[in-house]
Amino acid sequence: MSKNVLIISSSPRKGGNSDTLCNQFRKGAEEAGNPVDKIRLAEMKIDYCSACYA
Repeated sequence: MSKNVLIISSSPRKGGNSDTLCNQFRKGAEEAGNPVDKIRLAEMKIDYCSACYA
């Protein structure tokens, strides 16, 4: 039975040790037959609530 896997990488350096660890984990999870999504927080624009009522 496969599991959906989400990897959230908070490392600011692409290709750094933490990012490499995430990639190796992803490789193992995919080899085991699991669908994997990876999110790099350093590539996202995340702001605080500005009370825009949107």
